[in-house]
Amino acid sequence: MEKVIDSVKREIFVKASPKKVWRALTIPEERNRWETRHCGLDIRIGGSVRLDYGWGVNYVGTIIELEENRKLVLEGEDKELTIWTITPQDSGSVVGIEYTGMWSGDFEMMQADNMAFGTYQFMRNLKSVYEGEEDLRSRFWRSWIGVLHRTNSSGIPGAKVVKVQPNTPADGLVEVGDVITHVNSLGTASYDDVEIIVSETEPNKKILLTVMRDGRQLELELMTVPYGQTVQ
Repeated sequence: MEKVIDSVKREIFVKASPKKVWRALTIPEERNRWETRHCGLDIRIGGSVRLDYGWGVNYVGTIIELEENRKLVLEGEDKELTIWTITPQDSGSVVGIEYTGMWSGDFEMMQADNMAFGTYQFMRNLKSVYEGEEDLRSRFWRSWIGVLHRTNSSGIPGAKVVKVQPNTPADGLVEVGDVITHVNSLGTASYDDVEIIVSETEPNKKILLTVMRDGRQLELELMTVPYGQTVQ
């Protein structure tokens, strides 16, 4: 039986000083540049953090630990922790995020992957914005195909299909248990790899999935639809 996990993590290197990254996390105007649409940040032990990401997604937490330019720990309403860390490296910083919780089984592991991926998208945007490039948010969550999946824990590297939503492009083509190894001929060794390609593709575009099913490799052609929508 697969073990229970109690945390999920992501990290990214940003060519910005720890002080600059700290400001990105703790100054409302700065945080709105790369992550939130609106936020309230009371940066002190016991202070409240309220984040509005748009898309109807919100977070409310309380600061339980902080170390300026290095660490910020929030406790959510569910008592689980969100731990931000900033580590100097070369000419920039390694920015890390860790969520605590308790996950086991395919569906819960998918939920953990999904939560970490959502934040990782914004971490990618932090990197882009603070390295002087662009705000990437208009690319995020454009499309989907109706597949819920998780990083495959053993065997073939890829993303294991956990559920196929009815009346979506994947319905009738993709099956629970399929392992997605490539999207548009690009290797997809994890949940994040699949989601970045699929969700940033324009709606109504063809994509090609390579999946392993019962020891056979199959290629499946699907058409994306706007994120969250079904096939008419």
